[in-house]
Amino acid sequence: MLIGYNITMGQHYSIESEYIKAEISDRGGELKSLIDTETNIEYIWQGKRAIYPWSSMLMYPIVGKLKDNQYRLGNKYFRLDKNGFAKDLKFEVKNHRKDSISLVLNSDKDTLVSFPFDFNMVLHYKVYGPRLTLTVELKNMGKKELLYSLGFAPVVNLPIDKEALEDYYIEFSHEEERGAYFLDNELVNFHHVDDKRFLVGKRINLTHDMFQKGEMIFKDVNTTSIALKNRATEKAFEIDFGNASYISIWSQPGYPFIQLSPTYGVADAVDSDNDFYKKEGLMVLDQERSTKFEYSFFIR
Repeated sequence: MLIGYNITMGQHYSIESEYIKAEISDRGGELKSLIDTETNIEYIWQGKRAIYPWSSMLMYPIVGKLKDNQYRLGNKYFRLDKNGFAKDLKFEVKNHRKDSISLVLNSDKDTLVSFPFDFNMVLHYKVYGPRLTLTVELKNMGKKELLYSLGFAPVVNLPIDKEALEDYYIEFSHEEERGAYFLDNELVNFHHVDDKRFLVGKRINLTHDMFQKGEMIFKDVNTTSIALKNRATEKAFEIDFGNASYISIWSQPGYPFIQLSPTYGVADAVDSDNDFYKKEGLMVLDQERSTKFEYSFFIR
């Protein structure tokens, strides 16, 4: 079902099962809404511009910020803004059905100015039961290696339904050896000692002041899913993501949401020399090859 067009947010399309209804925008291929149709509870932040405009940002071809907003290939410098350009571009809608939709983004003369790689990206959203899946297909259309990072950052309403913040916790699927790292002027510093105060076993208990240092980043994770859970009501929002290398968790004191981001890449290091080939978390896709990334979202 076509929802309507907004000059800022793009055109919205709905897909639904007997349990959930989702809305996807052609601007950035962004998930804008995920509703439990039995309770009418909205799980996804609606992107209020005065607070935070994004609902579920697709990050490509970089995740996070580049040092000085630029990178270098050989002796040539290119500029890319934080989290790349995919989030801002209009995707072409393909195969929209009641329970699924596909959206396509291709490189063009404008993307090649800041990112000199040819690619084809297809997003497949599908609902079944209480679960929404997103499959990202990326193909290298060029004659050289494609260098990139990719991530998806759903922003979940917190509280989900008028409960106390302290009733919520985040649960990792596996225990992690490392604790959290924090950004330094939006760049990562993995030379610092990781902070093990927050992740205890597989659980992070949420408090009002825990994000005073900003975004938490977990590196080289074993975890394959994370869930926001409520110990009082058993409400939950779970993300399954397979083998992502990083997990970032972000909010700010007083913000009515939390962002949960499994990513295949991370911001530049504080000591980066802008060489793209040395970038932390960089992925490489050989010429004329393709790859897939799968995310699955479950609510209850």
